[in-house]
Amino acid sequence: MQILRFFPEQALLERIKAGDRTVLGEIFTRYEKLIGSYVKSHGGNDADAEDVLQETIIVLWQKACAGNFTLSSRLGTYLLGVTKNKWHAEIRKRERYVDGEFPEDSSDENPSSLDVMMSNERIHAIRQALDAINPICKELLLLYYFEERNMEDIARHMNFANADVAKSKKYQCKKSLE
Repeated sequence: MQILRFFPEQALLERIKAGDRTVLGEIFTRYEKLIGSYVKSHGGNDADAEDVLQETIIVLWQKACAGNFTLSSRLGTYLLGVTKNKWHAEIRKRERYVDGEFPEDSSDENPSSLDVMMSNERIHAIRQALDAINPICKELLLLYYFEERNMEDIARHMNFANADVAKSKKYQCKKSLE
């Protein structure tokens, strides 16, 4: 049986600021039920809850590492607020998609259930592929494609020698993902 050690909230933030990635698992475990129950009680499923939890933890990590983050409430309260914003944005995005507002859906105003299913399968395949590659590659690709950071910023963030090394690594990671 694994015994989980939970640190006081400020200690968790200090570990994030110090770049301790092991704290992410502890935060995930500590707040999984809270965030999962919110998402599921507002129309989501287990996969949605996990996705929102991951996005919420990423927001916490970014804010804490920015240096000017001060926690003025309990950490769970802060994470729940971020979760609410993320989940409501996801619901709005899904409603737009169902309403046919995406430009790539120019053939028909309402996507067919086949189109929605194929899109969901594509998203699932991309998530599986990202989970299967090296964690360094996953982080680099997420920083570049989803956070739209430049190579200099990525090189600093990931402790690469320079932007050229980051660019070369991105190419290798992209090939690995393909």
